[in-house]
Amino acid sequence: MRFEFLSKYFPLPQFLAPRHIGVSFSDLSIKAISFDRTLSKPELKKAIIPLEKGTIIDGKIVNTREVAAKLSEIKEFFNSPFIFFTVPDELTFVFQVLIPIGRGGNAIESVAFSIEENVPLALADTVFDFTPIKIAQSEAEYQASVVVAACVKKEVEKFVNAIHESGLELVGCIHESQAIANAVILKKSSGTSCIVHARKDRVGIYLVKDNTVHFSTLRSILEGDYKNQFLDEYEKFLEYSLKYNTGDGQDVKTIFVCGEFEYAQKIIEAIAGSDNPVKNAKLSNIWANVLKIEENTPSISYEDSLNLAGPAGAVLSEII
Repeated sequence: MRFEFLSKYFPLPQFLAPRHIGVSFSDLSIKAISFDRTLSKPELKKAIIPLEKGTIIDGKIVNTREVAAKLSEIKEFFNSPFIFFTVPDELTFVFQVLIPIGRGGNAIESVAFSIEENVPLALADTVFDFTPIKIAQSEAEYQASVVVAACVKKEVEKFVNAIHESGLELVGCIHESQAIANAVILKKSSGTSCIVHARKDRVGIYLVKDNTVHFSTLRSILEGDYKNQFLDEYEKFLEYSLKYNTGDGQDVKTIFVCGEFEYAQKIIEAIAGSDNPVKNAKLSNIWANVLKIEENTPSISYEDSLNLAGPAGAVLSEII
């Protein structure tokens, strides 16, 4: 429990919540960004460090030493030791589940029991976190609806080891889809929306309700028609959302698109020409919770910023 309603009256000392670098990883690069989230006009600083082919494959670190070396470059560039990173979508399973709650119950144990029923991993092979969504009363007991993010433990540990080897100090991590939601959706928003994270070789699609990612899917894109491959996954995503009532029966009103600019534009065009067009499908503003772009022009170009939603969301994420 975070007691967010009290934190504004009793803010953490700076040494407990240090300014940190937000970092995301892909097969091609490490992206990093830094800004002071307490300022209305923060100075923005970013770095994109290319990786040698095969250093990270499908979100999994293959060459820890190479990743650590690149992270050392990031530490030197930003002149800061603190890092908050995103766990790649490839390593994360996000699902919603009902758990019993009551006197003497243990919510963590209840969530743990649900892991093997919802992900293709043994409980011992996962690390997980969860967010309570609502509580309902059935005939016999109270139940809590929670969103669970379960990650591949050994792969997350590789990122932690690389960070320690680089000399950086780890202050936290969050799954990539939620970090992106933290960046592109206004804080304390309500309703159901969708985020599309577009890259050349894969597309992530996330269902978001009241700022929390409830479900995510990832599609590898092969050579060929990018738009049709996306639409195939998009239709499956919509079908799943309706079948399992993931959006609580609410239609998706807005689609936020981010990622590599060229492919983000293709997504907008594909949605506009699809059988299920959404009127409010738009390229994202990753500074939604950082600054007012109509008043302060960011030092990072809009096209470049679309590809930095993950690390920006990591900066905005809370240190627990």
